[in-house]
Amino acid sequence: MVHRKFVFVFNSMDEALTFIETITNKIKSKELLIRYDVGNGIRVWVSMQGEPHEIELYSMEIKRAYNDIKLMRGKFGVRTYDISLILSKARLSAAIPIDLIIDLLHIKGINAELNGSKIRVVGDIKLEDLVNLVERISNIYNELINVDVSAQAKRIITLYSLLMNIDTKGSIRDLLDKGLLSRYGDTDLIVLSMDYKHALSKLQEITESRSNAY
Repeated sequence: MVHRKFVFVFNSMDEALTFIETITNKIKSKELLIRYDVGNGIRVWVSMQGEPHEIELYSMEIKRAYNDIKLMRGKFGVRTYDISLILSKARLSAAIPIDLIIDLLHIKGINAELNGSKIRVVGDIKLEDLVNLVERISNIYNELINVDVSAQAKRIITLYSLLMNIDTKGSIRDLLDKGLLSRYGDTDLIVLSMDYKHALSKLQEITESRSNAY
């Protein structure tokens, strides 16, 4: 049996609790012990014992979790978030395309990118903000489950609903009126009237003109 112990320092209790939640979700071992102290800064002690190969794997997971926390603090104005952490914290009512968050942030004028399993954002976008966005997107996708709509049209309806803060029925009506959506032939299927990138540009124009009106 091998025994190993780590001590990690955090900037806030939220960081510490997120770290603890992450490693307890990833490491299912009765030999994992965690305690924290807020007396002289926020510190978390992690100790474990097991077979050498197990300890090596657990150590890698723990260090990766701590590194993810440091990336979320931001460096040179860039914050990096692990998608699995965002999804584990979000209460999802329906599955969503994770890259839709990037499209939404771009329309809002926020520089963001999806890089593998990470989301990189320029600016003061916190983990809670991304979790909230994911939950709101998921709720809209849940509303659209029984609506006869194409996958690309569903993305545009979701973005419009979030940007304009209106329900899905109102969004579909508006987008049909504005020519971004149309019905496919003689069917009830709602599809995009243009390619997806063009539709995103149109959404950008709509939100900018709306902002200028106020």
